[in-house]
Amino acid sequence: MGSKYIFKGLFFSVPVILLAFGMVLVFSFSCSTAGTEISGEASVETDGSTGGEESEEQDGEETGGRAVDSFPVGFPSSVPVYPDASIVESTTEEVDGRPAYKVILHCTEDIGNISEWYKQELEKEWNVSSVSEGDMGDWSEFFAEAQNEDYSMTVYLYQEEGSSNLSIDLNVQYLSEDAEVAERAGEDTGQESSEVEGTEETDPGPGSTQIYSGELEDAKIVLVCASVGTNWNISEHFPGLNITSYDEYQFDKGYRIMELLDSEDPDIMIIKECAAYFPPESNGSTMAAYQDLIRDWVNLCRGQEVIPVLTTVVPIDPATNSGQEQLDSILEFNDWIKRYCGDEEISVLDLEGALRISNENRVLNPVYDSGDGLHPNDIAYTERLDPILIPALERAVEIGY
Repeated sequence: MGSKYIFKGLFFSVPVILLAFGMVLVFSFSCSTAGTEISGEASVETDGSTGGEESEEQDGEETGGRAVDSFPVGFPSSVPVYPDASIVESTTEEVDGRPAYKVILHCTEDIGNISEWYKQELEKEWNVSSVSEGDMGDWSEFFAEAQNEDYSMTVYLYQEEGSSNLSIDLNVQYLSEDAEVAERAGEDTGQESSEVEGTEETDPGPGSTQIYSGELEDAKIVLVCASVGTNWNISEHFPGLNITSYDEYQFDKGYRIMELLDSEDPDIMIIKECAAYFPPESNGSTMAAYQDLIRDWVNLCRGQEVIPVLTTVVPIDPATNSGQEQLDSILEFNDWIKRYCGDEEISVLDLEGALRISNENRVLNPVYDSGDGLHPNDIAYTERLDPILIPALERAVEIGY
């Protein structure tokens, strides 16, 4: 399909050193940050304490084989908790008037064994919407999103290379918008409820109902990304498109991009970066080096008559990640991406614009936060990101390479 489009920018030969540079640029940060805290002033329970008279009344009782005084009051017994893990933090807050729980556990187990344990346990009582895992050399991680009739949850495992210490982050939110039902969340019995509405996965989502142009429908599209992009399950959201995601867990995706250009022969390539790689100085690089890599990848695509699409980086909640410095660096990169794409006539998939609180407050909107301040939840993908994908791709087709 690429031969249909008009060359819109000057193509500069990519230096031979690109591949060598790509092989030595190594990053040590994950696409998720372990041991984070839920943001918000509503947090009332920390460090394994449920606090108050309510916890005293339930002291010593058991819920699903776990001591209630070690978990937030109301923490659902249907959530699988690895039995040999110890709690290092537990919090409760209110999000949109509904209870939300966060529990961080540590254990001395291999992440491969525990990730398999969670896969099996989640399948028993939960509908798993996404799973991603990988060995990034310096660390390994596992991330899953799931929900049942009453709750949505994420589980994130993180383990550094050579370490026996494993971190387990569990984030759970009550789904019901009924205030009376939500108040009863603190009396959870672990029984499934048939009264909660709107949580069955019968709606194919807004993306699947969108109409595409003939050119876009015939195009072969690849998305180069990390966990946030992989968890989109984009081919399932858009069954009418020939679109596939490929993960690469480091900022320098040059080798992966060249590989896909040769092996997949796409018509459109979407290139997405992750918040974990910011600020670049903390990963042994600079913002200028990041920008040079983006320019090189655009030239690689155009050199093979492939239409590039760039994305902004999903913003973070600085209270639950590496702070304001990380967010400021992400926003600086996003502003540059939009300026660069404007100058070069490249379509932008503005993930930040879709998921931030407002133009003035460019923090990840808690409504779309999976609970770790970094990964979007299912609502974010279906209600905010699905609707902006097709317009960005249609504009890319109109512009050409």
